[in-house]
Amino acid sequence: VENHALDVKNALHNLKHTGIAPTFPDTLWKKILLDEAVDFDEINAFFFSTKLELDPTPKTVSSAVVWFRCFDKYSKAVETVFPFRRNELRTYRQHIDDLFSAKVESSQARVIAYDIAARKVVASSRGILFNQVNDAHLVRLRMAFLERDGVRYDD
Repeated sequence: VENHALDVKNALHNLKHTGIAPTFPDTLWKKILLDEAVDFDEINAFFFSTKLELDPTPKTVSSAVVWFRCFDKYSKAVETVFPFRRNELRTYRQHIDDLFSAKVESSQARVIAYDIAARKVVASSRGILFNQVNDAHLVRLRMAFLERDGVRYDD
């Protein structure tokens, strides 16, 4: 990450000219290169919009199916830059799959809200990785968003 942060523009240029980088919006590539949180609504708008130009209004990720499509695009991009993170991302994907599977369909928005908060924590803390799903920070977030008496349950 430190190498990419020195010259993000050049890192993005080099990445796009390797021939192995998947299609992904430049603005989000920059976030990946800097190991920042990526908004899945932006991924959804870029890949799954019916408009030719990028729709300035993000298409909200509101179901498990859409979340998995966006996560898989995100994961492929991250693994291109940081191949050593593959298992970390697969573990997190399985974690979210387990949460979706354990909840009724009407609770999918809460799982997505938890995921957004969890990805922000992982991006802002160099001490927490996606595969550390039992880290105290992530456990508290799960309780807040997914348990009926959680402080963020109705968000």
